[in-house]
Formats: sequence, C-alpha cells, structure tokens
Amino acid sequence: MEIDRFIIPTVTIFIGLILCFFMLFPLSAILKMSFFKGGEFALANFTLVNFQKYFTTAYTLRALWHSLYVSVVTTIIVTIIIFFYAYAMTRTTIRGKTFFRNVIMLPLVAPSIVQALALIYLFGRNGLITAHLLKTDWNIYGATGIIVSEVLYCLPHAFVILYTTLSAVDIRLDEAAESLGASPFKVFTRITLPSAKYGIFSAAALTFNLTITDFGNPVVIGANYNVLATEIYAQVTNLYRFDLGATISIILLVPSLMAFMLNYYISRKTFSMISGAARPVIPPSRPLKKISYSIYCSLVTFAIFLVFATVIIGSFVKIWPYDWSLTLAHYSFPSIAGYSAIWTSVWVSLIVGIAGAFITLVAGYVMETRRPFFKQTIYLLSVMPAAIPGLVMGLGYILAFNKPYYFFYGTPWIIVINIVICNFTLGILASISNLRNIDPSIEEASISLGGDTFRTFFRIIFPLSRVAFFQNFVYFFMRSMTTISAVIFLVSATVHLAAIEIIMLDNDGWTASANAMCTCIIVIVLIMLGILQIVAKKTGQRPEGMTSAV
Repeated sequence: MEIDRFIIPTVTIFIGLILCFFMLFPLSAILKMSFFKGGEFALANFTLVNFQKYFTTAYTLRALWHSLYVSVVTTIIVTIIIFFYAYAMTRTTIRGKTFFRNVIMLPLVAPSIVQALALIYLFGRNGLITAHLLKTDWNIYGATGIIVSEVLYCLPHAFVILYTTLSAVDIRLDEAAESLGASPFKVFTRITLPSAKYGIFSAAALTFNLTITDFGNPVVIGANYNVLATEIYAQVTNLYRFDLGATISIILLVPSLMAFMLNYYISRKTFSMISGAARPVIPPSRPLKKISYSIYCSLVTFAIFLVFATVIIGSFVKIWPYDWSLTLAHYSFPSIAGYSAIWTSVWVSLIVGIAGAFITLVAGYVMETRRPFFKQTIYLLSVMPAAIPGLVMGLGYILAFNKPYYFFYGTPWIIVINIVICNFTLGILASISNLRNIDPSIEEASISLGGDTFRTFFRIIFPLSRVAFFQNFVYFFMRSMTTISAVIFLVSATVHLAAIEIIMLDNDGWTASANAMCTCIIVIVLIMLGILQIVAKKTGQRPEGMTSAV
C-alpha cells in the first residue's frame, strides 16, 4: 500500500539514527579522547601518548593482568559448575527441578554487588565464619573475593545457554551408545561433551565478558586489587583524567569485543549440533546418579541462598555479628537520597521497560517481516550493544553529551536512554524469536483485507506478542533496577538511583544500610516477576520460570 512505502523506511531510518546517535557517537567520543589531544579530531592532534603512559605505568598495567586473571579463572570455574548443574536438569530424573531452575536464576534479581556484600559479612576481616567461627586472620578481600563473587554472579547467565543446549541435543544418542555396551563415562566423554561443545564455549565466552566488564563486585570486595573497570572509575572520578579513563576503556573494549564475537560465532555453530528430532523424555536415572546430582544441585543452591539470606538478615540485625536483635533502623537510610533513590529507580525502570520493550518489538517486526533494504545494517547495530561494557558506554555519554545544548544530560532521561541502548541486544533478539512463532499467513490475511502496516501491527502483531512484550518489559525493568556500571557516571546531585546508593552507603561505612537497599531492590524485582506470572496465566501463556525475563 502507498502508506507502507513511507512507514517502513521511516521507522527503519529512525531506529538506525537512534542507535548511531546514542551508541556510535559516544564510542567515537571515547576514541577521540584516547587518540587525539584534547579530544579534538584533527590529524595534527593524533597521539599515542595515553597508551604509552598506560603500558609504561606498572600500577595501571597491572589492572589489565588482574582483569584477565580473574576473568579466566572465573570462566573455568563457572563453566564446570554450571555444566554439571545443567546436565542434572536435562539428563537426570532428580526431583525438584523447577525449584533448582528458579534458584539458580536468583542472582538476576539483585545488583551484582549483592554477592560481594554477603561474602564480606561471611568471610571479611570481621566475618561471621572467618573471624568468629574459625578464629582466623584470613579474609576474602582481593582476587579471591572477586573470583568467588563473580562466579556466583555469572551462574544464571551461563545456565541459560547450557540448559538450552543440553535440552536440544537428542538424548537418544546417549541411549544408543549405552545399548551398544559403552560405559557411562565413555558416553559422557565421547557423546555428551562433544554434542554440547558449542554451548560450553558460548557459556564460557559470555562468562568471560561479564566478569571482565563487571564493576560492582570488584569495587566492593577487591580492596587494593585493581581491575580495568575499577581503574576507569578511579581515573575519571578521583583523578579527573578523562583521557586516561577513555584509554583504559578502549583497552577494556578489546577483550570484551573478542569474547562477544567468539560467542556470536559459536552461537551460530550451535544450531548445527541440534537435532530437530530431539526427544525430551529422560530415562530413569540410577539411584547413585540421582543421589549424587541431587546433593550437587543442593550445594549450589545453598550457596546462592546463603548469599541472599546473609544480605537480607544483615539488613535486619542490629550489629552483625555481635548483636542479633532485630531492628528496622538500617532502613532509615543515612544517605542524602534515601527512599527517593528507590522511587527514582522504580519510575525510571518503568519507563525503561515500556520504551525498551516497545522499540525492540517494532524494530524486530520491521526487520523480520518487512525486511527493509537496511536490514543487515540495523541488525548489526542492534547486536553491538552486547559487546560494549556498560562502564565504557557510560563514560562515552559523559564525553559526548556533556554540552549545554543536550537538554537531557544531567536528567533521569539520559539514564533511561543509556539503559535501553545497553540492553537493546537481548530485547531485539527476543522480539525476533517471538515474531518467528507467529504464522505469516495471519499478517498476509490482514494485508489482503486492506490493512496497512500500522493497523496490522497494532491490531494483530502486538496483541499476539503481548506476553513476549511483557517479558521484555520485565527484563528491561529488572536490568534498570539492578544495573550499576552503565549508570555509575550518569547519576548526579539531583538524580540518584538505588543500585548506585548501595555503593555509596558501603563506601561510607553503612554496610547494613547497603544491605537494606539491596533487599528493597530484590523485593521490587520479585514483585514485578510475580506480576509477569499473573499476566501470563491470565492470557493462557506460561513463561518458563525466571528464565523468561533473561
């Protein structure tokens, strides 16, 4: 129809301009600050002095090796732990699988800093276990603390990939090998592992990316063990060295991009290993296998429960671990923002959820069903945010938009824009996946009856995608409530967020109040997830537990 000739190109160009202006433009500002004197783009100003200074300064260079060491060790540990956990969920007949699947996803409902706070309460210099039960001087600060906290933080992300991979691979291959006399160990090493290898590599690449770009855990539990993320923050906020902060951002961007590209390549390869005739029926497991995996999964879930229980209980006891009497005093936040930070986070997250879910659904619809001329370019721009660390994007927003004519700078709206862009990739992929499940003949029937693109989208596509839309809304809401690194540079004297207040409270010595703020965020996110379940139930479509919002 005549109107379609204008709507599709206009929407496509609009989405492309949004991604270019709010993603590529901030990145270009970082590049200019790193490679050109004073951030002025001119051939005469080109310099490598910042990189020379970084690589010749022992302290800052050490942050790179620290980041690589922590990320590699965390990746190995997480991949091993979660592979056997996912294996138990998909290849055994243990009881309580729904419970185990939901518990492993719990770290997603809280800021990443929650793991560090719990570990300090348990294994810090005055920790309950180290100082009071074991009477030892050892504490968890430094590399050990970062690794343990990152392991607990990354478990759900890796689980989603490996659970999907192992669920999709045909289990009859294992049964055929066993019927031919192969031992369980040989079946595991010769069939199960090779069939899941791409999923394993993909989970490892994602874990590496999450660890090397995380800011929350290292800043709380790292002590003097500096990593790239904390070094960027220190250079910008403490030393006001924006040029060196931008330089370290470029250095951080390199391994992050490499991990993302590897993950993208492996994810595409994964489809070749998945059988279309995969059978979900699992044969009864041997008693010893059931007991072993039940104990194993229970230990992993206990560790996650211990983290959340420590933070929640720590927010209610008077003085941890000396006075266990209950009190609500820690919920009278001593910070300037207090409850206003929670309220700001809630309404910002609601706007982020609505805007993010709607824009990604529209972009997915245009790319998947209308296939415009710019489809490949828009798709490439849409998946790029997943490769850019939030801290880098936040610094780019400072350098690019800290001008009087950008009216949104210094307001909550720049935070809304930043979070939507940073999480655009998963939203667009989820929307495209949902649209592929809608029969194309429905849209064809609408068009044949005279419906244009605008009416077809709002009267047919949108109603059919309402549950997927709300799942995306909850995902954006959850990310907005819990994200730290993406917005740490964008909060101001007038704009406070609950997740950032946790760091401020902990830095000022109000750790119990930081736990209280964490608890408030957890409760709010869980309430939103509960609403998702109710909406899905009312519409007759049931999301797959907490993984539906990932």
